Amino acid sequence: MISVPLPLFLTGLAALMAALVVTRGWLGTHAKTLFLVLAAVMMIETILVALRFAYQIEGVLVIQRLLPFWIGPLLYLGFLALSDRAEHLRRLVVLHLGWAAAFTLVVAAVPQVRIALDFLIAFSYAFYAVLLMRLWRGGPDRLSQLAVAHIPKMRRFMVLGVLLLAVTCLMDTVIAVDFIRNEGANVTRMLSLGSLILILLFAGAAFWIGKAPTGKETTTSLSDQDDDVVTRATQFLEETRLFTDPDLSLTRLARRIGVTDRVLSTAVNRQTGKNVSQFINGFRVTAAADLLRATNDPVSAIGEAAGFLTRSNFYTEFQRAYGQSPGAYRKG
Repeated sequence: MISVPLPLFLTGLAALMAALVVTRGWLGTHAKTLFLVLAAVMMIETILVALRFAYQIEGVLVIQRLLPFWIGPLLYLGFLALSDRAEHLRRLVVLHLGWAAAFTLVVAAVPQVRIALDFLIAFSYAFYAVLLMRLWRGGPDRLSQLAVAHIPKMRRFMVLGVLLLAVTCLMDTVIAVDFIRNEGANVTRMLSLGSLILILLFAGAAFWIGKAPTGKETTTSLSDQDDDVVTRATQFLEETRLFTDPDLSLTRLARRIGVTDRVLSTAVNRQTGKNVSQFINGFRVTAAADLLRATNDPVSAIGEAAGFLTRSNFYTEFQRAYGQSPGAYRKG
């Protein structure tokens, strides 16, 4: 039996994660809120797990088996808030948390569904692990709302998130099978082993997200190759004006100048301190500023002509570059 409930160690680590999130000023408001809600859910869940399995308090069962539906969506949405899909965050929050709410209500209202509850929870973990991994595989430039210095650590955190969901999915599946075959005779040992693994993952996440930037990620000595790659990319974009294509991607640009995605991304990061998305948007903002001075076209049309997919993205990038809105810039 567990003498000191290991899930309570997870509660403490989740609380530490919440404290670290609060003190990271570089996290956006939406991402910070989602991660804090996630930490709160995980703290409550681990406390309920300890009460149920370590102290045999079965009255917490219903809530303890419903909260896991929210963990995957909150983790995934937290990273989406830092990504190039941030402008669609409100719709995505409604979609993903809406599904979590629907599952919660169905399971709470229809007792028969609880028979398959563990497998439904495992499916939720697996589904969001896949979505998070797909976001990670999109490369550093997917985290376009972050300063470049923080992107590597958040990508490591994404991997830890995938591992967290995968391990928890496996734990729930194995525990469900044990309840079916052995009436839960081995659950305590399984929970102990799973908790130890999760403690290591939480500790790793806390270390990486709390680690201060060392500067090594952006101040690496510049090589002649970096300078050459950025020069070629700059000349190519200026000559072809391919930046006006809103679908221009890192991969496409890298292929057109004859380098790999990684070489282009690394060179741009080290030479300019920007990711490739910001690098390309710099050309778009400059082109938009020229059009604002030279034409009387509507501001929204100028944003589209410069290559911005949405008006909100155009205004955000222009404000960042010039410290004022496109309309104010034209009047000035």
